[in-house]
Amino acid sequence: MAEGIKPHELIQLCELLDVRFGDKIVGTGTDATAKQRNFYTKALAAYFLTQEAGASDDDAIQASIDGGLDHGIDSVYVDSTQTVWLVQSKYKDSGAGEVELAEVGKFVDGVKDLAKQKYERFNEHLQTKIPALNAVFDSGVAKVKAVLTYTGDALGDDKRRVMSDLEEALNQPADPYFLSFLIRGLGSFHRMQLDEQLPAPITAEITLENYGHINEPYLCYFGSITGTQLKTLKVEYGAKLFDANIRHFQGDTVVNQDISETIKNNPEHFFYFNNGVTFICDEIRPIGARDDTRSVGKFRVENLSVINGAQTVTSLAIDLNEDNQEQDVKVLATFIALDADLDEFGGKVTRYRNNQNAVSDIDFAALDENQIQWAQTLQQSGVNYRYKSGEMDQEDFDVMAAAKALACWVADSDCKLVALAKKDAKKLFSRLPGEEIHGATYHVLFKDSLQARQLWRIVQIFNEIRLVLRSEMQSASLTSGEEINPKEVIKHSAFLVAHIVFIKFQHIDSVELRLSHNHVNQVRGLAVNVVQNVVSEYKRQQWGKSPSSVFNNSGDVKSLKNAVMAVLVNA
Repeated sequence: MAEGIKPHELIQLCELLDVRFGDKIVGTGTDATAKQRNFYTKALAAYFLTQEAGASDDDAIQASIDGGLDHGIDSVYVDSTQTVWLVQSKYKDSGAGEVELAEVGKFVDGVKDLAKQKYERFNEHLQTKIPALNAVFDSGVAKVKAVLTYTGDALGDDKRRVMSDLEEALNQPADPYFLSFLIRGLGSFHRMQLDEQLPAPITAEITLENYGHINEPYLCYFGSITGTQLKTLKVEYGAKLFDANIRHFQGDTVVNQDISETIKNNPEHFFYFNNGVTFICDEIRPIGARDDTRSVGKFRVENLSVINGAQTVTSLAIDLNEDNQEQDVKVLATFIALDADLDEFGGKVTRYRNNQNAVSDIDFAALDENQIQWAQTLQQSGVNYRYKSGEMDQEDFDVMAAAKALACWVADSDCKLVALAKKDAKKLFSRLPGEEIHGATYHVLFKDSLQARQLWRIVQIFNEIRLVLRSEMQSASLTSGEEINPKEVIKHSAFLVAHIVFIKFQHIDSVELRLSHNHVNQVRGLAVNVVQNVVSEYKRQQWGKSPSSVFNNSGDVKSLKNAVMAVLVNA
């Protein structure tokens, strides 16, 4: 992210704090800027308490002791588990950097004074909390969680060491977890905000026929489930049912046509023809009457998700109707209770079970936590990013468009990514042999430091460049006596042109999520200039092959890039 530009995640957090606490918390200060900063400082502490301490908005606001003689502690909250939450809050408008050592030291000293019950050193706001604090400290099971909340992105070891020293001093063998320091920066608050937007987990009651189970290493129930039950789940929960799947519904593929035909014409054969549906869940428990023959069993399944079989379930929801429900379709269903082991084992289940419709390397981008977070962040601002293959009701761009744009944006002196994106963009997603993990190329493009706003702006710039090239190609014509058709050069030059525009354009990152009119005009002007020079420099060289072959070859692309860059430097 460019220096001095406010992170989009901080903009979203401030919008949330404004809506949630704007009419409940009053900022103080000598001017408007100071008052706003103080408001966000107080609101940040309150928001944290609602998310991690379980406080209501009103209780979180009342926890504030911010002001003179607060000794670096901005909020004090006592919860129902005999835990005292002490919060120091620091709002940084840049969204970067760390809290000063002096501020951390002041906070640590304040925590020490409260643990010693030296209440007289604090202001009048703390005095009203003394009865509750004494009750907790006298309970014999008290815990103190001292939390540094701030909108920065780092905290040095010197600050952490000051906190650790006090933990070691106050935690005794008989009570080793009395005090713990927690650190919550901008990244932590962004995850809290995203988690708040997630819908509630799916809990459903299902009936299995002729079922069995395996206990180790993971509890697993399997049996026959009716198509009507699967249709009901899809109708009630929609796409959320497939959150853990790597793909959305693929639409009118050959395999899905076969599924549909079997539902309509041979429902009694569906169980034998279909691979079935695999669910993962946190827990599955038998409920109701118990059958010693296990011919029928009812179960309650918590945090349910289809990890394989989205095509089957969606096809049933579409094609199962009154005409074919009399002889209800039977489907093999597997329920695997993974609990906390979803990431590692769940990924393997996803990989090995997804084989009805062919799975490509690009599908496994859906298992990348970064992809999920970028999509959720953008969705909060009304931008729909589809990182799974398949159909989506509304989308602004997808993961393939993102990869192509990023291949032009990243540093690429040898033009290998530019040529690869042109020649075979699917290889940008190549995985390590036999693994779910993508290779080095994918991680060069979709690096951990990539920001959601940055990603969307890069795609928008790439889209504007392609529009310019389309217009230039339409207006280009072959001059009498020329052997090289400029239309063909422009047609195949898109990735090189975009690569050079990204090098020259100075506003790739900005506080604005969407390109401004001014930035659009700058990009278009650059693109026109670059493509004209690409065509001109292309004509100067003897290639001995077609434009398509030239732009597929990284060596040729590098040569042409160097020639164009030299012209632009001297222009």
